[in-house]
Amino acid sequence: MVLAKTSPITIRIVLAILLIVLLCSGCQSRLKYTAKDEAKYLKPTVAVMSFENRAPIHMRWNLGDGLADQLIDRLLNTRRYIVLERQQLHAILKELKRTQDDRFRQTGQPQSGRLKHVRYLVKGTITDFGHVETVEGFWRLFDWGLFGTSSYATVAATIYVIDVQNGQIIASKSVEAKIKDSRNKDKKVEYKGMAFGSYTFYHTPLGKATNKMLDKAVRAIADTIAEQPFQPKIASLLNNQVVINGGRDRRIKLGAEYVVRPRSQVIFDPDTGDLLGHITGDTIGRLKVCLVTNQYAIADILEGTEFKPGQTLFPAAPETALTPVAHSSY
Repeated sequence: MVLAKTSPITIRIVLAILLIVLLCSGCQSRLKYTAKDEAKYLKPTVAVMSFENRAPIHMRWNLGDGLADQLIDRLLNTRRYIVLERQQLHAILKELKRTQDDRFRQTGQPQSGRLKHVRYLVKGTITDFGHVETVEGFWRLFDWGLFGTSSYATVAATIYVIDVQNGQIIASKSVEAKIKDSRNKDKKVEYKGMAFGSYTFYHTPLGKATNKMLDKAVRAIADTIAEQPFQPKIASLLNNQVVINGGRDRRIKLGAEYVVRPRSQVIFDPDTGDLLGHITGDTIGRLKVCLVTNQYAIADILEGTEFKPGQTLFPAAPETALTPVAHSSY
């Protein structure tokens, strides 16, 4: 029996294809946080508004609320965000409008209420939703036939991400999905009486296109909202100890030592009120973790006295002496 020889070029091509597949699969899985990711990164709070529907449709679905609800489900499934209930949106939008008033632009920060707990606002505009038929002709060769017509379910929207802290749109992304309808023209899908977002709906061409479009929307949002590493902070004071805002959920270790810096100062542009960044102060103390629970930890104070809630903790080697640290951005 003679084994066929494989050329080096063929081997390299196969390896390159495998590498691309692995990289792509890694990108897809990275969209959803693992337990390790949840401990490592912050989960920003987002609120999703009802979509504005500009697509000419004849069905009785409330697409605006329906797509918003479906997007919320997908954002929650990524485990990357805390998603606010849409029932609370009215108060948030009212307060956001208030912060855009020139009388409040001098601080650039939310004044009060629920708005201070929301970092991003997501809204969308539906631009296309329905079935379309292509023109007849030779170029339909790979669809219905040499001289046939083709039907596609098409769903498209524009997604906006707004930074609530300054009211600016930080991203505007058009997402579209098109699924070929494999049925012939005389056997169209009957959507009447079908609930939007139901199991049956997502098995139709229009449902598949909707599902694909929403997946693209989630990816666009994840690409816009950058990952922010979790930084432990002092939550409260307890006699000669401090409480840290993280425990086993944030992988805080018993015996770990931290140096403490003042709460970061937010810097705004005096002309525009836009957020420019944050700076931290000098090292003011040192702590050692003596108790770890699921969601918080308690640390003994080794050095320092001027501790306050909100001050940031940075890991320190046990032998490192307490020395001043210059201001820096992060």
